[in-house]
Amino acid sequence: MWNYEELDVKNAVIEGWTVEEAGRGFAAVDFENTGLMEVEAIIDCDPVTEKSQKWFNDENAAIEAERTGFCSIIPVEELPENFEWDGCSLRWFGWIDTEENRQAIEDFCNNNAKSRKAC
Repeated sequence: MWNYEELDVKNAVIEGWTVEEAGRGFAAVDFENTGLMEVEAIIDCDPVTEKSQKWFNDENAAIEAERTGFCSIIPVEELPENFEWDGCSLRWFGWIDTEENRQAIEDFCNNNAKSRKAC
């Protein structure tokens, strides 16, 4: 667990994060209200340099989430090749590894494939 300054936690709470999430520096979130769950870094709690985001990004937050036992992460190579949103790949490290989330990702990709064929 990172050591945050009290002001960083307060700023994160003001932004809408819970004290627990701000204390961890990351949270499990619903990606764009799709039902797909991922780990998101709380940038207000950047532990390296003020708002640098050089180290504190979603991928490193996912590594920390897995390391601390908060959750398991789906390996990128296990994500579907057609996992994308508006033409941008969603194949990144940070998707929470649960049976429900894997099914949601599969359904998301199947629905998007149908939408692309209809265009």
